[in-house]
Order: sequence, then structure tokens, then C-alpha cells
Amino acid sequence: MKTTSPEALILDSLPMGVLFCDRAMIIRFVNKSYADLLGLEAGQILGRDIREVIPHSRAPQVMERGVPEMGELCRLGPGNKNPVIVNRIPVRGGDGQIAGMVSQAIFNNPEELQRLSSKIEHLDRKISQYERRMKAGFAAQYTFRNLIGESGVMHRLKRQARNYARLDEAVLILGPTGAGKELFAHAIHSESPRADGPMVCINCAAIPRDLFESELFGHERGAFSGARHEGRMGQIELAHHGTLFLDEIGEMPPEAQAKLLRVLECRAVRRLGSVTPRAVDFRLLAATNRNITAMLERGSFREDLYYRINTFTLEIPPLCERADDIVPIARQILERMGLGALRFSDSAEFAMRAFSWPGNVRQLHNAVVHAATLRQNDVIEIDDFPPEIVSGMRDLQNRQKKPARDDLQGVAANAEISAILKAISECGGNVSAAARKLRIARATIYEKMRKYGICRP
Repeated sequence: MKTTSPEALILDSLPMGVLFCDRAMIIRFVNKSYADLLGLEAGQILGRDIREVIPHSRAPQVMERGVPEMGELCRLGPGNKNPVIVNRIPVRGGDGQIAGMVSQAIFNNPEELQRLSSKIEHLDRKISQYERRMKAGFAAQYTFRNLIGESGVMHRLKRQARNYARLDEAVLILGPTGAGKELFAHAIHSESPRADGPMVCINCAAIPRDLFESELFGHERGAFSGARHEGRMGQIELAHHGTLFLDEIGEMPPEAQAKLLRVLECRAVRRLGSVTPRAVDFRLLAATNRNITAMLERGSFREDLYYRINTFTLEIPPLCERADDIVPIARQILERMGLGALRFSDSAEFAMRAFSWPGNVRQLHNAVVHAATLRQNDVIEIDDFPPEIVSGMRDLQNRQKKPARDDLQGVAANAEISAILKAISECGGNVSAAARKLRIARATIYEKMRKYGICRP
């Protein structure tokens, strides 16, 4: 039956198929595109039960449930090898009751469907690439194997950090600049239950104060002048199901401290310009080289936030208090440079152990790279190190040559020097064994050796 109504003409001109059947399953309308997909003329379809024309039709289920089925991939009509995408939409009358169903067949042109399928596959590949890059970018860069050290302090710290890694509580890592706080944070994440999640690191000291909240919490479009048109996800949201590491948290502005406290309490973040909170699930690690206790007394750091971030505390001493770690770290630096065959002279090793290294592991790394680059042969000597370090090492040697004073303090110093030299000699140059023999801490004997400029025999 042919109709000439404007509505029918419009529907016949559409590239997609449209079919309507009533509550009794009788087909009341079909356009040309849908009829073509079925391989029939419109007159052969109208007035028939949809289950006769399409044996596996889901019209009964859709009308029974009253819920649309969108984007189903199926084949229409006998012998039709090309799948089409079908939407099945229940139709309600003025009384709200189901009156029928519209079936919408998209892409009756196989080539068009193939082009869409190719685009979807291409987008899937790109999304997978981005996901792999993001996962690599937010993965832990260091593990406990990267924490080099032979001192008793280092063994204790690693054992303590491994215990913390198994838990899901906040950890506050304290220590001077360059001591390795970030390495410990990465190692804790790498052995935590969240190891497969992202590791998002934020240096609070490197973010401009006026951008801090936007960087951490994100913003909606138009939230402030210069905001991205499409808005932006904050770093905290990026840490969802992973670990958030806030380095130099002591530099966080007071207003951001209050907002971070709210996030930790509610486990939800609200972007700037938004009224809707977004749920976040992350483990917090924080680090600082500042004296947090003094900051609390001055009121520059919130006390309630402090108690939120230091469920556990890991305090990393400066490198000068871990003298046994200095040479192993220096050798590992050479290996990472591909220069593992090089060695340090005995005088260079002792000088490295005796030097104070105010810049800690970071300064040691730069000094070893300098020395390895400027060396004259396969043995690294004191003079291969940077000038300011060579000067400090020479000062230690010169102090050893100064004559002792004959006053009471000088007599006491002479006695200490003699006892230390005798113990080191009797222990074959092993400073740790000498410390045990003198019944003093290893850090103490190294401090006195630096003070008096004592070198091992």
C-alpha cells in the first residue's frame, strides 16, 4: 500500500530503515530503506506479523519491558550477510501505555558500516596507546632494589618502608634535600596493593601559588580568567585507585592545606567552579625537608592536616650519617653510567666517606659523574672530583697535619685521635669494627674522623 503523505515521503527518503509495529505485533509502517534490507517490497510487509517477516524479532520483549534496546548488531531478512545496527524503541500512547515499537536500522550500506567499524578500531588503538603511555608515565620509577646502602640505618629504613608498603595508610617521609625521599616513596608504591594504579608525584614547591588549587583539584570551564575552555582534571583525580605523592608538602599554601584536608576526610574532590564532588580513592605519601614541628608552632602548617598525613613517619638521615652507604652508592652510579669497570683509589674512597656531602645523594651523584668524566685512567682520584669538593677533601687532610694544642682541650683531642687511630689500625682499617671496639656509634667515629682529619692507615 503506497502512501503519499509528507511524513511518509520524508521517511522514505532517509538512508536509515524505519519500521513500526503495533501492540498486536502487526507492521503498520515500513520505509523503503528498511524494506530493502529485508529484501521485500513495502506492500509485502505491511499488515503482517513482525515475527513472520523477522523470525527472531525482539519486538515482544521490548514492548513487554518498555525499555529501549540501543545499538544492537544483527542481520535482517533471510540471506542478508551484512550486519546492521538496530535500535528498538517502545512507543507509548497518550495514556502512557505501550502502543507499539519503532525499529530503526542504521547503516544499510555495508561500506558505510565498514568505514565506521574501521574508525572505531582506529580510535580503540589510539586509546590503548594513550592508556599505555599514561600507565608508563604514572608508574613507579624506583623499587627497593634501587635503594642502595650497606649501613645499619639503611637496612632499618628499608625494613620499615616495606612494612608501611603493605598497608594503605598515609606516610610522612622526613629528611634533608637530596637524601632520597622520593626514591622511598616510589619504592613504597611499587610494593603496595596499589602498585598497578598510577603514581602521581607533585612537587609543591614548584607550583606557582596562584595556580596551586587548579593544579591539585582541577577546574571547570570558565572557573577563572585563563582557565581551559574544556576544563581540566586535577592531579588528585589522576591518582584515583593509586598513590598521590606530595613532595615538599611544607610549601603548600594554607588555603590549599584546608582544601586537601577536606579531600582526605570526605574522599571526594571538588573542582574549582564546580558544585559537584567527585569520588577519589588514593593512598597519600608526603615528604618534606622542613621542620614540621616548628611550622606547627608558628601556625604555618595546619595541625589537623599534620595528623592526617603522618599516620606513619619515615625519617631519612643525611648522607654524612650513613658513611657506609657512600661508596656503594658511588659504585652504583658508575654502573648506571656503564662504567662499572672503573674503581676509586683508596684515598678517594676515604675522602668520599669523610666529606660532609651537604647536598646528600644528589650532590654525590653529580660529583661522581664529574669525576668519571674527567678521570685520566681507570682509577678515579681525589683531584678528579669537582673543585669545591677537592678543596673540602684537602682541608680534611691539612687539618690532620696541624700540630695539636697543649691546653686541656688539646690534650683531650690528642687522646681521642690516638685512640681512634689505634682502633682503626688494630681493625685493619675497618672503621665500623673500630667503632664497635671503642663502644661508640659508627656515625660518631666518622664525625670525629672528619673533625680531626683522620685518614685510615
